[in-house]
Amino acid sequence: MSDTEARNQLKVSTRVLYDEFIRQNIVVDILDSSSSLLEYTNKSGTKHFLFSTCSDKSSATGMIIASSKVRTTVVAQRMNIPTPDQIICRDIREARKFLSNHRQIVVKPVLGSGGAGVSTNIKTIEELDRSYTYAKSHSNTIVVQQHIIGDDVRLLVVGGVFRSAVIRQPAYVVGDGILSIEELISATNADSSRNDDSKSSLMHISASAARRYLGDEVHAVAASGTKTRVVGPANVSLGGSLHQATHLVSAEMIKHAEAISKKLGLGICGVDMIWNRTVNSHYLIEVNATPGIDIHDDPFSGTSSDVVQEYVQWLIN
Repeated sequence: MSDTEARNQLKVSTRVLYDEFIRQNIVVDILDSSSSLLEYTNKSGTKHFLFSTCSDKSSATGMIIASSKVRTTVVAQRMNIPTPDQIICRDIREARKFLSNHRQIVVKPVLGSGGAGVSTNIKTIEELDRSYTYAKSHSNTIVVQQHIIGDDVRLLVVGGVFRSAVIRQPAYVVGDGILSIEELISATNADSSRNDDSKSSLMHISASAARRYLGDEVHAVAASGTKTRVVGPANVSLGGSLHQATHLVSAEMIKHAEAISKKLGLGICGVDMIWNRTVNSHYLIEVNATPGIDIHDDPFSGTSSDVVQEYVQWLIN
């Protein structure tokens, strides 16, 4: 396989980092393109591994903590960082009791990323039962969490310093009074700007996630000009969109994002928070130790920053 072929098989974020290594004349080799594993040489001549966007310079223990929503919450609470009320559920009865206390909850697997297994805005027992079964298909351990109203924000921290932020909005379609929501999703996915393997944060809307979220409503015809949210989580991998927020997030959010990044010893991480701008309150939801970096410098979503160059400089120093 040629270098070009191997490069094209890398995940988008690893690919842009690989290109930046090459641009800066840094020695870098693709060890396994299928898993996006690179080996690069730093300024002192020492070789390091880069898997996806995570370097071996990051703490392995920090990565293990970040991989679990429960462990991350425990650490955040000890640091006095606000987190939603949540419990680990061993059976559906505990989840039902939690719903009766909070009235509006989120159900998610302890392990996982990209919105897989996650259901939001659960208000009824029927919705809870379906969501619990869905989460169970992704993990044996389930977390139910207080639903927080606000914007879904990803803060990117590089080398312990806040660099960029984006607001993630759930996938939606705009009605025309003729097509069903399901047909609108197909039409939206046919747009050439949506591509699951390009340097774009605009990916295809997950039809299965939409059917799970909307139920029979997916067959309804949306009124002309109306926006209909079609999935629960605001994840790019499910078709959500990103919007620049670097200059919007509060100083307290930045302080908390930097603090937990340093505490976990992560060279790069995406700190996800729900931010209620009306009252300027925020809650830490999770920490991603292998975050997408391309989304923070992406003309499709209007974001622009120097995070790719900044991260490569951190990697080679």
